[in-house]
Formats: sequence, C-alpha cells, structure tokens
Amino acid sequence: MTGEPPRHVLVVGAQCTDMGPLARLEEAAEGLHAVLTAPALGGCTARPGDHGSLLVSATLEPDDVRKAMHEAVRRAKADSAVLVVALLGHGFTPPQQTDLHYMVAQSTTRSTMSAVNVRQLLAEAVDEPGVEGVIALIDTCHAAGAAPDAGGIAGGVRAGRTRLSVLSASASDQAARGMRLTFALIDVLREGLNGAGAMVFVDTRLTEELRGRIVGQVVGRFEYDSDPYALDGLWLAHNMLSASGGGGVVGPVGRQDLEEVVSLWRANVRLPVPLTLGELDDLHRFAQQGRTEDATDSRWQARVIEVVGTLVECARTVTLLNKVLAEVLTSDLLREARQLSGLPHEAEGAELLRDLVEYAALRARKLHTPPWQAPARLLAALAHLSGASGADKAIPQLRAWAQEHGVVTAFNDALTEFAQLRRQGELRLVLSLAGALTDWPEEVDAWLVGSGERLPVHQSFRCEPADRPGVGRAMGKALAWARGRLPDPEQLVNVDVAAPVHLLARWHPEEAKVGLRLLGVNRTVVARWSGRMDPAEENAEMNDAARRALRRMAAGGAVPVEWIDATVLGDRQGLEQSLMTGRYDTAVGIDHHPETLQDVLEELLPYAPIILWPRPEARAGDGTLRALVDQHWHSLPNGFARAYQQRWDRDHDGCVSCLGEIRAVWHDEAWLEFCRPFENRVVAGLEEEL
Repeated sequence: MTGEPPRHVLVVGAQCTDMGPLARLEEAAEGLHAVLTAPALGGCTARPGDHGSLLVSATLEPDDVRKAMHEAVRRAKADSAVLVVALLGHGFTPPQQTDLHYMVAQSTTRSTMSAVNVRQLLAEAVDEPGVEGVIALIDTCHAAGAAPDAGGIAGGVRAGRTRLSVLSASASDQAARGMRLTFALIDVLREGLNGAGAMVFVDTRLTEELRGRIVGQVVGRFEYDSDPYALDGLWLAHNMLSASGGGGVVGPVGRQDLEEVVSLWRANVRLPVPLTLGELDDLHRFAQQGRTEDATDSRWQARVIEVVGTLVECARTVTLLNKVLAEVLTSDLLREARQLSGLPHEAEGAELLRDLVEYAALRARKLHTPPWQAPARLLAALAHLSGASGADKAIPQLRAWAQEHGVVTAFNDALTEFAQLRRQGELRLVLSLAGALTDWPEEVDAWLVGSGERLPVHQSFRCEPADRPGVGRAMGKALAWARGRLPDPEQLVNVDVAAPVHLLARWHPEEAKVGLRLLGVNRTVVARWSGRMDPAEENAEMNDAARRALRRMAAGGAVPVEWIDATVLGDRQGLEQSLMTGRYDTAVGIDHHPETLQDVLEELLPYAPIILWPRPEARAGDGTLRALVDQHWHSLPNGFARAYQQRWDRDHDGCVSCLGEIRAVWHDEAWLEFCRPFENRVVAGLEEEL
C-alpha cells in the first residue's frame, strides 16, 4: 500500500494534587485524541491497552509519562512515522529558567524531579533515528518553555536532520486557563481552516486562527526543519474545508485509492486538490489513451481506469440522491442508513452522503459479489427510511439506477429485508417488573405492542416463587403467550424489560434464563426504568421533558452524551443543582462504576432519559469506553444486544474494553409513547377495556 504514511499519537492529561483539579481536562484530552485519530482528520493510529495512545489520570508519576513517550517513540521509529504528542494539564518553569516542567499527581513547583522536563522529552524524541518528525501540542501554563533549543537538536545523534513543530498555549511567563488551546484546536480541525490548502500545519495560518479564538493567552509556535529526506510535510490534520469544498467530488477514501494506483502507474502524475468531476473525466480519458511500456504498467493503467470510473459513478450517484431525496436527506437519516445497510462507522466522513457512497463502492465489496451491490443496499436503506411519500417518489428512479448497474435483485432484496426489519421493530413485548418494591416481584406484567390491535394487549404472569428463577419462568410464560397471539411467520424479536432501580443496578435482564436459553440469545433486549410508567403526579412532566430533550438531540446530530466522574458525583449539592437546571437532560455517561450505583441511578433517572455506565470489571477512565459509545452511538440501543451476545463468546473472555462492558437504561420516543397512557392515570381503564 502506498497511501498516507503511518502516524502515531500520544495524548497525556495529568491532574496535579498540589495545583488543584482541572475540571475539563479529561474532556479535552479525549476530544483531542478523537480528532487526532479520526481517519478523515488527524489520521493517527489509536492504541488501546497499557501503552495506549491516550493517558489520562489523577495518579500519574513522572516515569509513567516517560514510559508512555518511550513506547510512542518506539512505535513511530518502527513504522518510520510522524509522532504527534499532546501534553495537557499543569506546568511550571523553575526560578530564573524557562524550561517547562510538566506536572503529574505529586508534582510540586519546589522540585523539578517531581515533574517531567518537556524540552528534554521532546529533544530525545525528535533525535531518535527513524522518527519522521514530531508535532507537540502543549496546553499548560508557561507552555512556550516546551520548545527545545535548536542548537541542542543540531548537536544530537542525527546532527539535526529532523523535524519538530511545537504549538504552545501560553507564553513562558503566562498562565493557561480552561484548556482553551485544546478546545479551540479541536473546533478548528473539525471545522476546517480557510486558506490552508489540503492539510493543516502548525504554521502562521493556524496560529493566527487560534489567537483569534483565544483571549488572555499568547498562542505560540516553534518550528525546526532540517531533514532534507522527509517524504511528506509535517502536517497536523486533513483540512476539512479543502476536502469538502470548492467543487470537490472525491472524499478521503476515494482520493487515497486513486493516489495509490496513480502513483504505481505514473509516479510523476499529481492530482489536483480538490478533484472536480471534469478533472476525473480528463484523467479517465488520459488513462484510456495512455501508452504502456510493459505488462506491469498495463495492469496499473487498467486499475486506474477502474478506480476513476468508479469515482465518476459515485459522483453521479450522489447527484441522483440529492435530487430524488432532496426533501428528506438529513445527517441522521444518512447515519441511520449507514447502519441499516451494514456499512461500518468509519464509512462516515466530513461529507456524509459522498463519503458513504464512496466507501460502499470502494471498500465494502465482498468477494464474488457484483461491484455495486453494497451501494445498492445503501440506496435501498435511504429509500426505506425516507418515509412513504419519499419512497414512492424515489424508488422508481433508484431502481432504474440499480438496473443500469446490474444490481436490481440486490436492491429489491434489500428493500424486502428492511421492510421485514421494520415490522419486527414495531412489534415489541414489554415486560414490567414494577411490582418489585425491595427485591423480586410477585408477578410480571406483559404488553404486546404492534400486533395490529387498537391498544396493546395486556396479561399478568405470576412469579413462582418471587425470586430470580421465578421471574425468568414468568417471562418465559409471557413470551409463549405473545407468540400465541402472532400469526405465522411473525417473529417476536424485541423485548423491553422495565424494572425498578434496585434491579437495574444489579440485574442484567438479557441474562435471565427463559426456557432453555438466556433471554438475550435470540432477542434484542432493552432495559427501561419502570418509574416512567408510574402514574405519579410529576410523571407526565418528566416524560414530556424527556421528549423535548430527545428531539433536540436528534436535531443536533452530534453524540449527546455528557460524561460525569467521581468528582461530580461527590458534589451531591452541585449535581442536584445541575439536574434541576436542565444540564443533564438527555444522555449521561458515568465514567466509572460507582459503589453506590443504585443511589446514583435513583438521582439521575428522573432527569436523563438515557444513562450509561461500565460494568464493575471494565477498564474505566482511559477514554476507551467513551470512544466506543461515540463510535457505535447511531446503532444504540439495539447495538448493545449484539455486544452482549458477543461478550458471551469465549473469544471475549477477559475483555474489558468492548461495547458489551457498558450497561444502559434507555428511554427513546417509542418507549415514552408507550408510557403515555400511564401518565393520564388510565391504567385500570386500559386493562378493563382490553
């Protein structure tokens, strides 16, 4: 492969007891790491585990930082890669000196040995043979003191033939506040930088942009470049404005594939940025008319023709979709279609529609299948999700596209499959354990939703005895009852289990033994809080607030989870004030497993319709679980069901960093609609009518 060279990253966020906690340190470190490891942005390789690329802790020692840096340098050296390093937290310079010392848990300004000398750290990294260059992002007080002396670099083992860029949050005699540099940098890299070309560098353009966004601190930079053999510029990230603007029709995946095959065919051909449809047509004609010198060149010429032709068709497909689905296309619709059609999360890019079509055409093709089968599934998913009126208008034109590309059968099969999935999704069995006041309930209430009846059909099942196995047997009876009410070949897949807090905190409903198997083996089980079915006076207001919050969440597009740590939970008065003023009103993630989980859930559930937390044995605090939630967000909550099933596989024994390690109580709009009759205190009437 001759795509972009490998890139490695290390983001460190260290709290310091002596200097006091930084409230947004973890958020800043995880956000920066996410941007730097996003393929369409920083393009760095994320590393989980003991020597991971994200190190955030309140208990770090100087050796922890040095060892993490040593491992990052080692990997960059092995891959001849660029290394991006970010140090976030507290820093100080000793009296009469300007050397920045990075502070960790027990650091003090009275001891340089208690901290990490950043100049020395960077000088050693940039002097290591094999490292293609180092970019350092320093968000601490006195950050300008991080830049090593140029003379010292020139006197190293590489005799100065190396490269270093340093971006600093403050002058050497100045404080830095609130992780301003990091948050501003995240925003710039996500939005793109006007006038910066295809790549963002630590240069005058980026520095000026950050200075315009940050008040009260002097953002600075240091650059050293004395490597005449460097293969690529020392860029920080892809520029989103360049990639998506100016008439460009090719996204990152298409450009990478095209540059690879073009370089193997003609090393002296340089592709313009951005690529327009006219330029693709010109390249297509040039490749078709070009002369070949040998058999190898001929094979790569044919591959260039194939890739360019695919990208031209992708661009025309995007134009077609923008036309026939103009009234319904939204970011959420595209993300839902991505998940429904089976494309992975990495298929999403800065321009969702273009990048999804491109990924489907270039990366999602399976062996011995038609080349346009994956795009056909994507188009079918978009038509299916566009609603009845949108589908009626779009399907004839999309079917004509499928006929042109030889995938009519795949398109029609996908439409049939998605219709069946929708039917299964509308059909749900609700099992309520609301009667469990302190332990297990004496009976399980069941409602069959979406069976064609005017109102959900209700039945109660005794738990004999009122314990865990008894609940499992009652749930089994409820399943048999529900199956008996469904015509063949209807399948009951979705089961909602509503339980009080004391059971949600210690019981996993998908692991209930129902008949011969666990409930979650053949069912998609979603845990709900039975408190939202309670006909208490404030219940309607609580659920209405949740409905409004969920609609705002859907309109926003971004992952809405607000994570809280032990510090937030420890300040009960502050947390209560935040809850009452609407701060945590959509999705709350607890970044650890609190010892008092039941108490925490009781406090949060009336306010936030979605609550996430890790299992007790899960690795928490290193950002891995947050990244997993971000990555899989648009497949949730049903995505948890598959993750829990995978967790039961032997291959997942001992795994502490997979989606199955996250628990959830989830209330979406469909569930809140089911709860509406309870809000009006018509439960008894509802049962009598049924």
